[in-house]
Amino acid sequence: MFKKTFLLCFLYTFSYSAEWVNNLNSTTAKMNQYTLMTEDPKKGMIIDNLAADIMIALWGFQNWNWGTESFHVTKEDWFEEDSDTGGADKTGHFYMTYLLSRVLGSRMQDRGWSLEESSLYGSLSAMLAMTLLEVGDGTSHYGFSKEDLLADGMGAVTAYLIRSNPGVDKFLDVRLEYLPSSGYLEHIDTATDYSGMKHLIAFKFAGVEELQDTPLGYMEVQLGYYTRGYRAYDIDIAKSQQVYIGIGLDLTRLADMTGINVLKNLFEFYQPGHTYVETNLWER
Repeated sequence: MFKKTFLLCFLYTFSYSAEWVNNLNSTTAKMNQYTLMTEDPKKGMIIDNLAADIMIALWGFQNWNWGTESFHVTKEDWFEEDSDTGGADKTGHFYMTYLLSRVLGSRMQDRGWSLEESSLYGSLSAMLAMTLLEVGDGTSHYGFSKEDLLADGMGAVTAYLIRSNPGVDKFLDVRLEYLPSSGYLEHIDTATDYSGMKHLIAFKFAGVEELQDTPLGYMEVQLGYYTRGYRAYDIDIAKSQQVYIGIGLDLTRLADMTGINVLKNLFEFYQPGHTYVETNLWER
């Protein structure tokens, strides 16, 4: 309760600091303009694609042992109980491709492309980058996974459908909740820390016209999935898979009230803990 109250006070305090908010928004806008590097949409798309591909490749060679084996394809499970991650890697691939699609699409729109064009090419660019990731995995012990690639495709399509439809975008968010697990902090591992993650979809009542000006307009319903205990360092955590439903504060709307653009953008994709109440719908 204390954390919720503190968060609300923080948001509302800054909403009354107009000069501070204006300066912050101006600074972040300048930084964004600087990182665009060019206003030419096509050149910008090439630059962004190369940057994403290079960063993924560097990370892959450094942390995922790319290039250590001949290229091979591996068959992975989905959400089977005895799978390597309980399916959290699939929701993770979905989310990462969704996020990358949205980020690249936004940058393309900032360079002058329409909402439709930027949404389409943002998703295609993200899919290209994630396909490169899978090809790289094919040269490591992970192997090329058609299942991961399908999850990537679903994330890219979802990003396009939501971003290109403002009414839907106002109603739906796809988010990640993450705090490093104790096992990960004790045994820093380059594998993804799924035991500290939740992937979720938020249904925001502010996106329903009839509820916008009611108290419900500040609330949302969340539907999420997470696993625990599947990492090698989760020695004291039993394996579990859980689907949950939650109701909580619409932080994107509260952030919008403060006028801090970067805060609103953050809460569209990241879900802080302790801002909702959840109950399990399914677990094993």
